[in-house]
Amino acid sequence: MSDDYDVGYGRPPKHGQFQKGRSGNPSGRRAEQERFASVLREELASEIVMKIGDQKIKASVMRGLTKMMINMALSGDKKAITELMRQINRYFPERMSTEDATLPPSEEDMKLLEDYVRRRLAESLPAAGGSPDDDEF
Repeated sequence: MSDDYDVGYGRPPKHGQFQKGRSGNPSGRRAEQERFASVLREELASEIVMKIGDQKIKASVMRGLTKMMINMALSGDKKAITELMRQINRYFPERMSTEDATLPPSEEDMKLLEDYVRRRLAESLPAAGGSPDDDEF
């Protein structure tokens, strides 16, 4: 070693130092792996061709999946109905107007309620007969 350069803490030997004009990382930074969320977002935004009746239309994968879930719910699939309602409540949290809740029941509603009450009372009556007013404790 030469006498004009002292090797020590913070002063590595000359042969171990980076060469001038040469990168310390010649192969470069590793490519970052794609994240699932970004791949999913990209795929949901990609376009597909859907056939609706006799028409073929271009739509995003997300729109196609949404249409499929709605169609499944309309055909009576209970899981699709549950999921669709969950998504509606999540993205449209506004409550129904209280105006609908305060309307008086229709005649059909009243008949249904009366029939239900009549059946429930018939189930709860004793086998020997009697009226629901009889107090049997």
